[in-house]
Amino acid sequence: MESHWTEVHRTCDSDPTKAAPISSLVWDPYQDLLWTGNDKGRVTSYYARDGLQRYTSFKGQVEQQIRQILPNDRGVVNLSPTSLQMRNRRGLVKWNISNEDTRDLHCMTTSTLGNNELLVAGQQDDLLVVNVNLGTISRKVSGAMNTVVMKKASSSRLICCGSLGGEVTLRDPRSMKVEQRVQAHTGTLSDLEVSGNMMLTCGFSNRQGSLMVDPLVKVYDIRMSIRALAPIPFPSGPIFLRMHPRLSTTVFIVSQSGQFQVCDVSNLAMGLHAPAGQFYQIPTSSYITAIDVSSTGETVAIGDASSFVYQYSDRPDYSINAYSDQLETPDPPQSRPNVVLEDSRYEQTTEYDYTVVTSLISGFLAASPLSLIGMPHYTEPLLSNWPSNLLFEVGHPPSQIEEEVLRNMKTIDFVGYAPNPGTRRRNQVVRGNANKAMNAPKFRSQQALELLRGGVVDDGDVPMDGKEAKRKLSVDPTGLKMPSSYGRVEIQYSKFGVEDFDFGFYNHTKYGGLETHIANSYCNSMLQMLHFTLPLRQIAISHIKADCQKENCLCCELGFLFRMLEDANGQNCQATNFLRAFRTIPQAGALGLFEPEQPDNTISYSMLIQNFIRFILEQLHQETYSPNANPMILPSLAAGLEESNPTDTPSSIQQVFGLKTSNYSKCSHCGNEISRTTYPYVVDIMYPKKLATSNVKQDIRIKKRSFASLLKTSINRETKTKAYCVSCQQYQPIGTKKLLRELPSVLTINSGITTAEQANLWRHHANGNGKGTNNSSHTTSPRTDSDSGAESSNGSNKTWLPERNGWQIFGRLLIRIVGDDIEIKALDCKQPVPTEFLVGSAKLAVYELSSIVSQVQNNREVPHLVSQIRIPKTELEDDETSPWYLFNDFLVKNIEPEEVFSFKGTWKIPSILQYTRVDLDQFLDLSNLPSQADLSILFKDISVTKNPARDPPSYQVLNEDEMPKKGTLISIDAEFVALSQEETEIRSDGTKSVLRPSRLCLARVSVLRGESNELEGTPFIDDYIVNSEPIVDYLTDYSGIEAGDLDPQTSKHTLVPLKIAYKKLRLLVDLGCIFIGHGLKSDFRIINILVPPEQVIDTLDIYYMRNRQRKISLRFLAWALLELDIQQVTHNSIEDAKTALLLYKKYLELRENGTFGKVLEDIYEMGRKSNWLKATPKDAIGTPTAAATKAATSFKR
Repeated sequence: MESHWTEVHRTCDSDPTKAAPISSLVWDPYQDLLWTGNDKGRVTSYYARDGLQRYTSFKGQVEQQIRQILPNDRGVVNLSPTSLQMRNRRGLVKWNISNEDTRDLHCMTTSTLGNNELLVAGQQDDLLVVNVNLGTISRKVSGAMNTVVMKKASSSRLICCGSLGGEVTLRDPRSMKVEQRVQAHTGTLSDLEVSGNMMLTCGFSNRQGSLMVDPLVKVYDIRMSIRALAPIPFPSGPIFLRMHPRLSTTVFIVSQSGQFQVCDVSNLAMGLHAPAGQFYQIPTSSYITAIDVSSTGETVAIGDASSFVYQYSDRPDYSINAYSDQLETPDPPQSRPNVVLEDSRYEQTTEYDYTVVTSLISGFLAASPLSLIGMPHYTEPLLSNWPSNLLFEVGHPPSQIEEEVLRNMKTIDFVGYAPNPGTRRRNQVVRGNANKAMNAPKFRSQQALELLRGGVVDDGDVPMDGKEAKRKLSVDPTGLKMPSSYGRVEIQYSKFGVEDFDFGFYNHTKYGGLETHIANSYCNSMLQMLHFTLPLRQIAISHIKADCQKENCLCCELGFLFRMLEDANGQNCQATNFLRAFRTIPQAGALGLFEPEQPDNTISYSMLIQNFIRFILEQLHQETYSPNANPMILPSLAAGLEESNPTDTPSSIQQVFGLKTSNYSKCSHCGNEISRTTYPYVVDIMYPKKLATSNVKQDIRIKKRSFASLLKTSINRETKTKAYCVSCQQYQPIGTKKLLRELPSVLTINSGITTAEQANLWRHHANGNGKGTNNSSHTTSPRTDSDSGAESSNGSNKTWLPERNGWQIFGRLLIRIVGDDIEIKALDCKQPVPTEFLVGSAKLAVYELSSIVSQVQNNREVPHLVSQIRIPKTELEDDETSPWYLFNDFLVKNIEPEEVFSFKGTWKIPSILQYTRVDLDQFLDLSNLPSQADLSILFKDISVTKNPARDPPSYQVLNEDEMPKKGTLISIDAEFVALSQEETEIRSDGTKSVLRPSRLCLARVSVLRGESNELEGTPFIDDYIVNSEPIVDYLTDYSGIEAGDLDPQTSKHTLVPLKIAYKKLRLLVDLGCIFIGHGLKSDFRIINILVPPEQVIDTLDIYYMRNRQRKISLRFLAWALLELDIQQVTHNSIEDAKTALLLYKKYLELRENGTFGKVLEDIYEMGRKSNWLKATPKDAIGTPTAAATKAATSFKR
């Protein structure tokens, strides 16, 4: 070894009365701390970056030796003979174990299976397995008596245990069975170290009845069977061993007299011929008691019996850890405030008295606020307590001038003139709400507590869709300021999780909203629009009834989502599974469709959603296209298709959204012309190249261009580009021409707004010519807008988008194909459709505006998307006067039509417009879509594991005679793993706030038969779920899932893709089965399925008394009511589902006997006395109550 070790620091306990021999010493692998423990039970930590400065000190155990200290990422575990305790690094106790199982403990180590388990042993019969998270003994292992040293071998995943008799045993960490053993020393064992495949020991030999230190360090190879290697001689007598953390064959050997040696185990002669510089003497006046090496191997700490701690290093600039966490330091003492006076008679001072206070209050101008000075004790009224006759209301500042006025203003000299936009009354200003943001609702737990106390829940705001409240809103939705209902909505989290958030505050309708705390949830507005596109909804729902083999099929996920939204009835839903499948598609990432993790106010969600609609329709076309089996839902196509070539049938998506277009490309040089037929799904508005010109007349002509004229030029357009000509074999100017041949059933238009001038074009037309948009007395002609762009003589109040007069009903377009040309006209929606247009065709159609997706941004906030949707008549609520609804994520409310057509303020920009044929029901025949669900998946045993277990499965698949039907009882339970950790922040007052909960994913689902027959309680589904995303925590203590269980290469369980397991559950819901379980609301939420309330029986709610607040766990109910001891080590979904089924059957029995209320009262009383622990204290109650015992006995299995 070329390095030279020297002493760098030394410290001891400054109080002689507290000094005691150092019994344990360890470097903290997470922070730059050195932890020491002494024989009197005191634990002390030292900050080791700049000398050994004492950081914390506390009494670990009362007058008991600290035998070992083990830091982890959550705190520090210290071991004494009769107790095991975990504290945080400031000394606060997290948990403590001291009972009859902890009689004489000596050592501990973390398990090789994970950091959640701690193995503890000593001179007692049992080895204890402790759960670090819960602070409880999870199990006991017998046959590990007299263990004094214990280390884990990471390479072989074995636990090396050294006994008092000098024997070393290697144990399997799962079963703790002895795999190998070796008698290392004839006396006791002093220390043991493991590095890779090598094990080193030192200890004592029994010579003539007395113990003598062995002058050798014994080395073993533990790869296959334990094989002894050449030992390392150490004449001073080795007592302690520590391996170098970075040099796997370098070991520190320390004697009790204070001599230590650093040698390389691979060089077997090093012990005999080591240079003199490799032997070091510690200047101790007693004997050495502890040693440890830092995680970098750059510094060593040694403790002795005189309470001294010596620090050695082989370099002047050493580090404790490669990456240390920030050390928590105490708050600095608050200094006295500096009071700065701007009066020359006063000087700046750090001291203040009542004279200074009196001078300040008397009127001297001060630069420092008075809040810097603490209030003195007073007995008279303060000077600030003014009488009411001296109080008056300060006038409001002038109102902000509207942007439209500033845009049209002309300045002469220094005076500006502008036409009156007619949006407000003269000399009157609407007073704005001081609280512009929508008040957040109270958590459900707070509301329940207020109701329990006899109070009235006050959410602090009006309901979002109350009829009376909606009429009283003072904010003009067509004005320049954004209404609060359009603002970004955020989910707030309490300690009870997202289930405690009151989503109903934002939605008083029967239509479901979509939650936002999911990646790429910007798609919510578009998903709502697609859901209310009835042909697409039926196509997607029909698709999930077929046997689709694609794992990440967006059409299947859309169908599942649409079924949830159909059953929502006002409940909030999630697009979790759809967005998860969306993230797995490489093309989506290549197109830049993924939302950034930290969006800012510069991101254009408008362009993002326009790209998304193009992608999703093309993707749905590919997933639903079947060359020989495309359903014919467009009867007009039948006449044009050749009977001999059925493969010409377009896909369902093309028949609904596709604009059949002929594309012509002609070479300007040789005249070669190529034509082909395409089905674009979206029309992108093409704006004039120059919207703002210096020519006033030309500028007026551009502004007078109608929406219809721009739409026409965007559909039928000609361009000229330079491209490769096949005939000329070189690049030539190529002219392209696109001509519309057949009209779609649903017309989707992208606004394509990328500049402020293009946005102003919409606002200019939307505001008309200054007469106001809400003048209902004006009457428009049947043709208010045409493809020629001419203005109607009496269309002074029309908007750029076609609309009905007075905003009472909504836009209507007439599109007709005449040869190679098209005609687009806006019809007056107040009048009935002319009789000549009632019967549409592929060449002629009348369209009505059905939905708009808009980008909303208030000032410099991060923008977001909302959708305004006209609900189809078949799904419209009867008591609503307006069919238009606003969908702002999970906020849903009924709105007036003028909100839809107004783009007056800069806060809203239209992104996507969707028009639907008025004769859609007659034009499409959706009866040809598959309507019969494929139920065969319920009778199949599907698994993708490559290494199936030889044992028979834990379930029995349904046979066709057991076909579930409406009302069939089934019991269900699910287990989950974490894909991300919880994100929290600590507020200034010390409270913790959850910013985003941990993201969980389904890992296992078990479904049991619940009907009373010979197979009752037998599982028919027990699926583990394949997961391709990184898992940060398997939550083994709560889920029973271990690493490898979800990997097809290593799992021995029935492993299926998420879509297969979900489809089984979806079929059971649609068949009308009744689901029984415990805490099903959270399970269904993470599974991302919505089960109607009438199909759910939750024992968590059955065994619940509202006036007691607490809900009882499944484990306690099973013990108290059924005398079952479940969840002893981990959770098992089959066991939990079976227990929930037994509890439900017991509930039926108790209710029939009329004793349910009494038994439930007894269970609550039992839980109160036992602190809701399974084992009740001896001085409380010994057994369950008589009623509970009798009930349990009669139903025991």
